[in-house]
Amino acid sequence: MPRFAECYLRGPAKYAIVTASHTPRGFFMKHFAISAAVAAISLSSAIAGDVPANIKSAIDNPNRSEENRARDGDRKPGKILSFFGVEEGMTVVDIASGGGYFTEIISGAVGPDGDVRAHNRAGARIDDRLEALEAQFKPFGNITIDVTDPATALPYEDNSVDMVLLSLIIHHMHYTDESGEALPESSAAAYADVRRVLKPGGVFAIIEHKAPDGASREQSAAWHRISEDVMVADVTSAGFTLDASNDAIHNNPGDDEQNVWFDTGLRGKTTRLVHRYKSPD
Repeated sequence: MPRFAECYLRGPAKYAIVTASHTPRGFFMKHFAISAAVAAISLSSAIAGDVPANIKSAIDNPNRSEENRARDGDRKPGKILSFFGVEEGMTVVDIASGGGYFTEIISGAVGPDGDVRAHNRAGARIDDRLEALEAQFKPFGNITIDVTDPATALPYEDNSVDMVLLSLIIHHMHYTDESGEALPESSAAAYADVRRVLKPGGVFAIIEHKAPDGASREQSAAWHRISEDVMVADVTSAGFTLDASNDAIHNNPGDDEQNVWFDTGLRGKTTRLVHRYKSPD
């Protein structure tokens, strides 16, 4: 059974608890092929321009918490959500939604006919803040907090979701001591579970701290980052296609991509991967 909740560390209205080294030549050839494909997609991807009215009004929504508003300069929500294509009427799952930064904005962007699910794993992190989050999300009217046990699949029907957002979580998912330089089985199952719940053509939207291409899984995990070639390989192994990437939204020339960002003054200012994947039609 997929164990998505075991793959991340952050731990959101309505509230639902659902129970339920050595690098061979082939590695470099694979790395080159993936990098070339990503570069081609990036060049063809339009940089987010005008922010659609539904997203702009959602950012300006007075119901948003002051704490979340203060992060807008670093998070760049207008460009991010425009690039991902958040539209009115969508059903969106925000995995490991934490304090609800994107949850709140997506709620306004999908509007009253849309549905936002703030998903988190069970544990002290969510238990200690649940009551506050329920109060925080109540004015929005279309946010449901879903809390699942670590060993359970995502609590959504097959082919029922338009978009799944995974923000700054994958750097916890691509390496374990046991799996080494291979994708951990639990993460492979998690990506398969995301594909299960997405509608055909649905979007898997990912933001992540970037490590240099060619960095090993062990190296990048130590920096709390992931390299683009590894992320593309991992996500597409579940059958997703990389629809577009945008390397301009979160690009910091002062970030050498080889540091532990929370120890080097780069919290909120890292160079980040912004990828839009599609579930097959």
